Amino acid sequence: MSVRFSRGAAALLALHAALAWAEGPPQDEFAWRAPLQAPAGASLVRVELPAQALARLQSVDARDVRVFNAAGEAVPYAWIQATPAGKPPEEKTRSYPGLPLYATNPGTTASRGAVEVKVEGERGRESVWVRMQGEPAADARRLHSSLFAMGDERKPLSAIELQAQLPANTPVRVTASTSSDLASWTPAPVRGRLYRFEGEGAPSNLRLDFTRPITLENRYLRLDWQGQDGVSIAAAMGILAAAVPPRRTRIELGAWRQTAPDTVEIATGFATPIAAIALSTPRDNTLVPVRVLGRSDDSQPWRQLGQTVVYRLVDQGETMTNPPLELQSSTPSLRIVAANGTALAPAQLQAFVEFTPRQLVFVASGSGPFVLAAGRERTAAAALGAATITGMLGERKAEDLPLAQPGAAVEARPSRWAALWPGAPGTPAVLWAVLGLGVLLLAAVAWTLLRQMNAASRAGGGGP
Repeated sequence: MSVRFSRGAAALLALHAALAWAEGPPQDEFAWRAPLQAPAGASLVRVELPAQALARLQSVDARDVRVFNAAGEAVPYAWIQATPAGKPPEEKTRSYPGLPLYATNPGTTASRGAVEVKVEGERGRESVWVRMQGEPAADARRLHSSLFAMGDERKPLSAIELQAQLPANTPVRVTASTSSDLASWTPAPVRGRLYRFEGEGAPSNLRLDFTRPITLENRYLRLDWQGQDGVSIAAAMGILAAAVPPRRTRIELGAWRQTAPDTVEIATGFATPIAAIALSTPRDNTLVPVRVLGRSDDSQPWRQLGQTVVYRLVDQGETMTNPPLELQSSTPSLRIVAANGTALAPAQLQAFVEFTPRQLVFVASGSGPFVLAAGRERTAAAALGAATITGMLGERKAEDLPLAQPGAAVEARPSRWAALWPGAPGTPAVLWAVLGLGVLLLAAVAWTLLRQMNAASRAGGGGP
């Protein structure tokens, strides 16, 4: 009888252990782990995922994240922001016409109605002219400058979009300055260059970003493009500066793989949505128009995510580089293709991906130190609804909770069992499989016991 009991108990213990294992994956199955020291006495703690953790996630919604206590138990947590916020839509001003500046020929005077503008020329301060209405005189010499009367714009601007004609395949450097009296000018540094490349789907850019937001209330904006023929700027539209500029965290991608003379590819290894990609080249005076493509897996076709021009131009000691390209896309594989068949080598390209930061709040149950874990394929969602935790804060905000900083991270391979059966724990299908296995195990034990009882009964009936 003791043998039968021990067999049944062993089966029940095995079932209990299997169910406990199926409740959730252990921390050593996550590819990235870092210790967290929760502030003393804190019951709710806030933590922000580092870029290294975001670059190991295997799910778009960051479901493969856990926080463990010292006993290895996963503690409850909730995302402060359930889904990453994309770039907010931009607000724009009305369109302002571009007023060309012109100079008079020696010995002539400006036409009636022209307004004098003082600028710095090759021979010091010079007088040029602008007509607020109508066309300049026929013999006036048009300059490589345009003036915009944007003085009624009271809100700060972060950029301007232009309506312009540009020469093909020639980047145009534009400088900006502002003035309240058309005599004293203050530089307004801008990033980027204007360009229009030929060919179907070729990149173009008619936007200039200010290095810092500027206010044009009661001021004029002047754009100059000295030494660039074939440029005509007809109008400008301001882009209002966001109240709070989007914050990004970034990480450098690894080495690119050459797949064609004009193409390089890389497997990012993560599913985290990429907010933007910052492409750059280490070589001075380099300019390469490129298309950026992505796909979910090898069986899917490549799809275009965006296009830009990668450049690094040195002009009079000033180095100008291209801004990041907004993507807002989840893509485990990236491909960069140079336009017009230009050769593109991996050594020419450096890339950083930018993520929207993610913060969570966890319950500091159990003893510390706690461990933040991220990166595991086919992991079931475990995060609570944000209201579940934030509802306990009363008048406090989640941003007021103490912030725990991750320590030195350990980037490890999944355990051997997880490699053989990736994503097994924590999935509904596996849970049902474990339950079914337990039922079969109990049925086998019951069948064995029944056979033993029948055999004992027959043996007893055959006695004297």
